[in-house]
Amino acid sequence: MAGKSRSKEIDCMRGTAILMVMLYHSVIVFPINLHEIRWCLDLHTFLWVLQMPLFFLVSGYCFSFFEKGESYGTYFLKKCKRILVPHLFFSAIEILPRVIPNPYVHEQKELGEVLSDFVYYGGSDWFLRVLFMIVIVFPILVRLLGRNAGATLAVSFILWAVKTYLPGHFLIDMAANYMLFFAIGWNLRLEGDRIRDLTIGLKTILAGALAVAGFFALYLVTENRYAELCCVLCSFPLFYGLAKRCGGLVSAALTECGRWSLQMYLFDAYAVVVTRTILVSFLGITNPIAIILGNFIPDVCIVYLVSKYIAGRIGPVRFLCGIPKGN
Repeated sequence: MAGKSRSKEIDCMRGTAILMVMLYHSVIVFPINLHEIRWCLDLHTFLWVLQMPLFFLVSGYCFSFFEKGESYGTYFLKKCKRILVPHLFFSAIEILPRVIPNPYVHEQKELGEVLSDFVYYGGSDWFLRVLFMIVIVFPILVRLLGRNAGATLAVSFILWAVKTYLPGHFLIDMAANYMLFFAIGWNLRLEGDRIRDLTIGLKTILAGALAVAGFFALYLVTENRYAELCCVLCSFPLFYGLAKRCGGLVSAALTECGRWSLQMYLFDAYAVVVTRTILVSFLGITNPIAIILGNFIPDVCIVYLVSKYIAGRIGPVRFLCGIPKGN
């Protein structure tokens, strides 16, 4: 099957996605609420619209269950170690800061409320729960549809379209929403060689950027989900084109961030608590640009170094952080 090997562009896109997530988290609401500033709120919304679909598309592109010929049981256990274990572990260690009064956490809750939020909605690491649900269900869906890529994409689109009518409990609606982008990524993988051979010029990249901006502006005005979808779909060739054209240190940095993206995501919440406390509570900084960059740049450095040189080198921590052998 074409597209079996990972491509530099896909690794760069994964790195781009995690950096967008970290920038999104840098637009804080506590101890100062930057969302009260319109451009900060719009930036936050823009990153929200694009970052998770990009993550799920890349995850779909890397989906290789049918290529490896492994049993579903082996595949299931591998995904439990890779995704479910870190989800359960990091969700457990965040319970205490949320139930014990302290000046560093925005929302204080009762223990029952925290546990209920975790069980029904995945807690603050809901992304991992949704990803786990999709990677577990997707092979079954593909097998039921006879590995028909078009049918899989059609069913995924229907699930996306009816997302607003599905229950939020157990993140069923979120899984239905992001299944579409996972399916798009898998379809692109099936055309891997042709995708990698694409030549994307600067004019095409510029056109993609303008399309993304236009559809996002339409989404801000109308809050229409189809405008949001068009914005996301236009962003994929844009990010792929940028990844294909970048090289040198930029490519190396994005690839490294992509390699450690899951662990960077897990540690980011703790890094941003440290940096926002220092910037706002201790130094009294109120300039929004200084706060966003003051969170983002140190956080990227902190979580990358912790992921690679601490979590990546201590056996039990590797397991709890879902780091596979060879990473």
